[in-house]
Amino acid sequence: MEKKVFCFPRIGKYTPVFCHFLEGLGLTVLPPPPITEQTVKLGVRHSADMMCYPFKITLGNFIEAIEAGANSLIMFDSMGRCRLRHYWVLHDLTLRRLGYKFQLYHVNFANILRLIKSFNPSLSYAAIVKRLGSGWQELRQVEGPWPELEKGRVNIGIVGEIFTSLEPAINLDIEKRLKELGANVFNTVRISDFVKTCLRLEAGEKRIYKRRAKTYLNGKLGGHGFENIYNTMYLLDRGIDGIIHLLPLSCMPETTVEPILDKICLEHNIPLLRLPIDETRSEMNFETRLETFVDLIKRRKK
Repeated sequence: MEKKVFCFPRIGKYTPVFCHFLEGLGLTVLPPPPITEQTVKLGVRHSADMMCYPFKITLGNFIEAIEAGANSLIMFDSMGRCRLRHYWVLHDLTLRRLGYKFQLYHVNFANILRLIKSFNPSLSYAAIVKRLGSGWQELRQVEGPWPELEKGRVNIGIVGEIFTSLEPAINLDIEKRLKELGANVFNTVRISDFVKTCLRLEAGEKRIYKRRAKTYLNGKLGGHGFENIYNTMYLLDRGIDGIIHLLPLSCMPETTVEPILDKICLEHNIPLLRLPIDETRSEMNFETRLETFVDLIKRRKK
């Protein structure tokens, strides 16, 4: 029987945490290959044109992982309202059409214990729960505390689609670029918050802003759209100097909240920079827009 070698799509600073978590379960793990132009080209070549950019990147990442020796792929299933819930189905369909031999496992909060048990039957459920707890602590440690606003610097908040906001290879390392321009960066997108939302453990957090955010919608919204509305309100009340909205082109939830974020920032007289990202992105254009945005805020503060 072939030994299972596990891999999952790369996702920024959280990648080592997930690798360590799987290794702690006694599994053989292949760290996800770095995301390069080749990764992008592979994903784009084998995806529908209007499929969202994160799908193309994760598909390209899986292709490179299989070619590097992985045979057991793990993909998160959001069970939500955006296309993320269908990624694993389309990944499986596309990769098999390309002739690859592998097994793809979709993990969600309903099947995670049972799935881990199938990976390593020697583990008890108590041991699995304990490992999940230690993995959670590692994840929170990587995230660190929220930064504080600094009066003498430009304070910029980031909202947007979760994968685009967290993976530096996708967003052209926007946090590093902003810090080099002298800005203090508040990325509101955190996997710990995403987990708590999925498990409904954050009912009391930012309650006022969630209540206000609901007034802009007539029902539930998929993806990270709702979170971006109330996180924007939260940042504005804290005194943020500017907001950057990161979104992959053709992302329905992010497109839906565009006019809402425009209205909220306009009412508070706070600059908003929207950066749609896909495979046609220009690094020079991206850098120029960031420099201009930071310079604009510096002039306003003076």
